[in-house]
Amino acid sequence: MNIIYLVNFHIYKNFANIESVGGIEVVTENVINGLKENGHKVWVPQREIKPKWAKDGQVDIVCASSFDPLTFLQLLKYKKKYIKTAAIVQHAHTTYEDLKGNILPDRSIFNHLSRIWIRILYSQAHLLITPTEYSKKLLENIQSSKTYPIYAVTNGVNVEKFKKLEKYRKNFRNYLTKHYHIPSDSKIILNVGLPWKRKRVDLFGDVAKNLPEYYFVWVGPINDNADITKTSELDNVIFTGFYDDIREPYYGSDVLLITSDEENQGIPILESAICELPLVIRDIKVFDWLEHNKSAYKANSSKKLAQGIQKVLSNKEYREKIIKNAKKKVTKYHSFEKTLQKIIGLFKMALKIKEVWERKR
Repeated sequence: MNIIYLVNFHIYKNFANIESVGGIEVVTENVINGLKENGHKVWVPQREIKPKWAKDGQVDIVCASSFDPLTFLQLLKYKKKYIKTAAIVQHAHTTYEDLKGNILPDRSIFNHLSRIWIRILYSQAHLLITPTEYSKKLLENIQSSKTYPIYAVTNGVNVEKFKKLEKYRKNFRNYLTKHYHIPSDSKIILNVGLPWKRKRVDLFGDVAKNLPEYYFVWVGPINDNADITKTSELDNVIFTGFYDDIREPYYGSDVLLITSDEENQGIPILESAICELPLVIRDIKVFDWLEHNKSAYKANSSKKLAQGIQKVLSNKEYREKIIKNAKKKVTKYHSFEKTLQKIIGLFKMALKIKEVWERKR
């Protein structure tokens, strides 16, 4: 297939002065590279010269996963230009609940506008792909009419990429010692991602207050806000900012702590499980595929989350059990190779849907 893939993450990165927009950008690059490796032709207009097949109008799919107004306008442009051949597929990594109170202030008028924007953004699609059944349901709830089918396909994780190397732990520990004077034998409680409001930096800090003997390290581009300023005052909390090789924090830490109120999947959970980092996470709907006390410790209050961390660190049998079960689940259900094949299949389905739409007109 010949695929145009629209990527505009540079807009937000430049606006917010950050190095990455997190998991959504990682997944997008994985899909683009995977499509190319599987023999498909992919053109990213934002960074490549227009290929001959696009000039000749031989386009099968126009795809996008970013959520900015420029992406929407480009979809309109390419949909019109290649209307005879191309189906529109959107990777819906972003929901209204995802945006609420994060990019715009958490006020009713802005939340209402975010809901409208998400509906408009995805209105061009012949087919929508979203990471989980949970995010699929959220997107179905805002459809004004059932105009496009929505399919849940996990973001997946590249298992081979996250294979263990001894240097990962050593490198991360040396980094923490050099830059933050953290002793190399310290217990490190890790969180990964952009510190949006929904990620609950405040709760991360509250858990850290309960466990002053451990260091709490948040890895990810820093988007300054009041919660970060306040939480940074704690002696045992560190915000590293962007870290080049995320495998080092995963293998160099002792527990993954996810404090989010809202996720569409939670890529750090998939990656951590493959890296055999035990999971202490919020007990929210999207994480239902992980069972409490079997593949993760799940709770909502700072006190209970702190108790979970202590249980994981003090009980070797319990720790090994949840590590083993989480890794088994991710390996079985979230392999990126399987994800890629499902996406390719849905691209082909989108072309058939387009044909049906055209016949009905």
